[in-house]
Amino acid sequence: MAREHTIVVGGGIVGVSAAYYLARRGHRVTLVERGEIGDGASSGNAGIIAIGHPPLPRPGLIGQVLKWMIDGGSPLYVPPRLDLSLFRWLWNFRRACTDDHFRYCMDMLTVLGRGSRTCFEQIMSDESMTCEYHRDGWREVFRTEAGLASGRREAELLLEHDFEIEILDGDELRRREPAFRPDVVGAIQYADSAFTDPMCFLTELADRVKSHGGEVRTRSQLVDVDVTDDRFRGVRLHSGERIEADTLVLAAGIWSTKLAASLGLDIPMQAGKGYHRDINKPSPCITVASVLAERHVAVTPIGDVLRLSGTVEFSGINDRLVRRRLDMLSDAARLYFDGLGECQTVSEWCGLRPCTADGLPIVGWAPRPAGVFIATGHARMGLTLGPITGRLASECILDGRPSIDITPLRVDRFSRPRRPAHAQQAVAGASS
Repeated sequence: MAREHTIVVGGGIVGVSAAYYLARRGHRVTLVERGEIGDGASSGNAGIIAIGHPPLPRPGLIGQVLKWMIDGGSPLYVPPRLDLSLFRWLWNFRRACTDDHFRYCMDMLTVLGRGSRTCFEQIMSDESMTCEYHRDGWREVFRTEAGLASGRREAELLLEHDFEIEILDGDELRRREPAFRPDVVGAIQYADSAFTDPMCFLTELADRVKSHGGEVRTRSQLVDVDVTDDRFRGVRLHSGERIEADTLVLAAGIWSTKLAASLGLDIPMQAGKGYHRDINKPSPCITVASVLAERHVAVTPIGDVLRLSGTVEFSGINDRLVRRRLDMLSDAARLYFDGLGECQTVSEWCGLRPCTADGLPIVGWAPRPAGVFIATGHARMGLTLGPITGRLASECILDGRPSIDITPLRVDRFSRPRRPAHAQQAVAGASS
């Protein structure tokens, strides 16, 4: 049964997608964002729509993480600090680094990824989007034979799910992309995927929310969530305005944890800080988004720039831009490409990805209070899975059930909900 009014909190790809699918079906929806659309991680990512991308926890990774904790130049950096929530997260992350759990995640992520690809192409077609969208897949590129062999083993898992994969030797790769250095030994092409300009896609989709009758409220910080008789009733903004509604979609990225806590819900996540550096396009420049495998750096041609992006830094919720980690991106690119010395930096950025310990997002109805739907925890797959998450949220709200079984993504899989301090706990500064 459709609800009269839904408030979506969060102006990233997940929140905007949820608002879009609700508005497209004629539902009354108000999207609330504390900043501007795209201020968070959704705008600065690599722009790769990586269908079948593996989760963060992988078999054997925990031993490597322990070494990386003391290396600020590592691709996944965990600065040691006294933080019980981080310790709990790392403990659950360790438990998720098994073969069985990896396959369990891949089964779910494959279904979600294919559904999201359909969503992207439907949106691009139906909404006459003008942002660039390249259905050319992406490549994982290797400098070492050992790296290529490891990449082949991971690709074999995706072959089990009928993905289209092509192995390229170094010569064939350079025939297609002359920008790569002679010592690059090969690549694996994932043809089922795509890449786009994430900021352009997000802002255009927010415009389509409005064209379908939805309301988008930027610079509108949430300060109170109204729960009466164990049911969501509305929100109050920093301006003092109260907005009544029947349903709340909590899609506020890493800030969802604090917002959920005000409702008595435990959603344990860590902020995985990512970086990008945009440079002027070199000549020649690659034409297909690529990941430099041994250095875990993504390289994407977007408009007039080449975006270098990557790293995961678990240093808490902050916007400190660490120069050393930005420089890692350029250092990695020079190992794979010639001709970057003359390229000028256009922009630099960092953003916080909401990461669950088990590698799966959190999508579904909260066990309590009634009327609260959670959609967060997508880590590095926010852009890839944003549209399908938004569609699933709209189906749960308007149809009473989703078109995909999302039981593995349930909200209460980490712990039982705990009692809030009171029904209207202030959460100033916590919302997106």
